[in-house]
Amino acid sequence: MKLWEFKKLKTLPNFFLFYGDEFYLEFYYKKVLNQIKDTEILKFYYDEFDFDSAKNHLAQNSLFGDKNSLIIKTDKFPSNIDKLVEITKDNYFYLFFYGDSKKAKTKPFKNNFVRFFKPDLRELILISNEYMESKNIKNINLDNLKYLISKVDYRFLLSEIEKLALIDDINYKVIDQLVFKYNETSFDEVFDDLFLNKEYLKKLEYLLFQGNEEIAILLSFVRYIRILYMFSLHIKNIGYENVSRDVLGYQIPKNLEELRKKIAFSIKEDKFLEFFEILLNSELEIKSSKDKTAVLFKTFIQIKNLI
Repeated sequence: MKLWEFKKLKTLPNFFLFYGDEFYLEFYYKKVLNQIKDTEILKFYYDEFDFDSAKNHLAQNSLFGDKNSLIIKTDKFPSNIDKLVEITKDNYFYLFFYGDSKKAKTKPFKNNFVRFFKPDLRELILISNEYMESKNIKNINLDNLKYLISKVDYRFLLSEIEKLALIDDINYKVIDQLVFKYNETSFDEVFDDLFLNKEYLKKLEYLLFQGNEEIAILLSFVRYIRILYMFSLHIKNIGYENVSRDVLGYQIPKNLEELRKKIAFSIKEDKFLEFFEILLNSELEIKSSKDKTAVLFKTFIQIKNLI
């Protein structure tokens, strides 16, 4: 189904597949959650998915006689999806696929699917206005919205709108001061790439070329691993909701939070202890070494070998 056809739907079918651009996926994920908030919801994030639990949830009625809903957010397309669609019937099943769009299996969903492509300026304005209306945000006019869109990675646009909603007088200067420039290469991007099996060495070399000190990068890495560890504990003991708010005391952009939760969930607890041991030894070594860059690269390689 095309985007314009999807937007014409007044209510969603009982089962539906969303895939493609992450900005849309996060926006409609929130809308779907609001639509099914009165049902009994079972959520699976990434590697959490369990087919038997999902099937049992869809096949039975709620304990209170209401409807059941199944939400799956994943970057690996689950198997036996056709069987889940078949038994959905009066309940609800919504799959948000964050992986390669070519691997999305639309056939089991019949015509109940939509693929999102990167939004253009018009789409970003429309969605931002819809979001602001739903949140009763009235302090950002069209000119300021367009300027904001030009300054921020669109994936984090709605998070920045929510931040600016707290300011009475919005202008270009305020936006420049308050909007975090997510497009700039940061330490955390390098760390993410390391754990996602992406090329990270060139970014690490670039950080050093920019004049960042090895010890600063290493200490940031320690902080990053510590946060992942706290995320992991939260997920295993409390759950997937409100992780960054509970752990950090503030809400980081949702897309970023989902990425960090995915990484944290993939790491076994005993691995964290090995990571910390390596980082502690490297911190002591880098402070006394003449070749600090070599120590830094060795640290990354040691961590990589444990993943």
